[in-house]
Amino acid sequence: MSTTDLFTDPRLAARLAEELAADARWRADARWLAGTIELRHDHGSLTVRSIPCEPPQVAQGAPEGGADFVVEAGADTWSSLLAGEADFLSGGPAGTVTTHGDPVATMHELRTLHNTLLALRRLAGTPTPAPSPAPEPTSTEVRGRYVDVDGLRVHVEETGDGVPVLCLHAAGQDTVMYRHVLTGLADRFRVIAVDAPGHGKSLPPPGGRFTSTTELAAFAERLIEVLELDLPVVLGCSMAGNTVLELGARRPDAYRAIVSAEGAAHTPSLDEFTLDMITTHAAVVLEPFARSLTGRRTPPDRAEEVVWQLCRAAPWIAQGDLTGYAAFDLRDRLADIAAPTLLLRGSDDWLVDAEKVAATAAGIGDVEVVTLDGTGHYPMIENPVEFNAAVRAFLDRVLDR
Repeated sequence: MSTTDLFTDPRLAARLAEELAADARWRADARWLAGTIELRHDHGSLTVRSIPCEPPQVAQGAPEGGADFVVEAGADTWSSLLAGEADFLSGGPAGTVTTHGDPVATMHELRTLHNTLLALRRLAGTPTPAPSPAPEPTSTEVRGRYVDVDGLRVHVEETGDGVPVLCLHAAGQDTVMYRHVLTGLADRFRVIAVDAPGHGKSLPPPGGRFTSTTELAAFAERLIEVLELDLPVVLGCSMAGNTVLELGARRPDAYRAIVSAEGAAHTPSLDEFTLDMITTHAAVVLEPFARSLTGRRTPPDRAEEVVWQLCRAAPWIAQGDLTGYAAFDLRDRLADIAAPTLLLRGSDDWLVDAEKVAATAAGIGDVEVVTLDGTGHYPMIENPVEFNAAVRAFLDRVLDR
């Protein structure tokens, strides 16, 4: 069904009301919401009214007196939204999505807005592609321990033997995001994952949370010294995908290879308002962002794991991470990276798009780019089998030179 047909279908209001009433997640998020959501399209509007502890009411047309929350987009952008190519947070490749209403209240109801969009996608008949392959069960033992890094108690997990691969996690996450990498690469490599200061089981840094990738890079260099790692491979995702690029620029001869997943040389992203909202509305902000950033081939259980992992961090720690991520700019130092570098991204990651990765690759001498189809911003969680295969193939090539 086309977007125009969907929005002009006189049955849409009744069908959407039924869909929302049957959606346990929408009901839970909107249970105490008293307000109206207007979805504006080139061909009119659709109004969703939420009444505490009552079924949702949906009607064609704009509400009298205006809506509490308005989501407005043109026909092309709505087509992208309903096809799963974009959502309210990304804005979409075909145009922009505009939201109107009290910004704090809108942020607080982000989950309700996002779940309303998902219900519309189901009504539009958006096909779901075959999921990415599931990892095989494994009996590989992973050992956890603490190390002292300049007086700071830091938790690391390790398994396997061979060339060391040090894994640095994304903003607001910890070693859990590398559980399939630890077991998936241990047959050939000594794989080590670390909880950055203030994350997981590592204590916060005595000087306060990190707010820049440079602080994380300096910490990683000291950890490498403490662990006595000789020319390790450094692997990072998102915030740490940027950090490993900075590590390579800081010490060009210190690494056998660099794997930057969902990283780029310049990642202006979250504005000051959104960063502040993370400290006060962390769960309701981070959950829809996590869902938004997962790919179309990510099965529901792994999408839920992305949400669970991202929502575990202390809000102020996650905010500090994302502050550093938004300010990251290594464009003038990319040429300093000498180690073979893999830039790996999921095709459905709107935060680190193909343009950002291509611009980053253009500045590095020895570089490869791999894209995982239908995968989002967290490939080692969403699509661990293909992620591990891509990393292994790259390391097999560059380490055997």
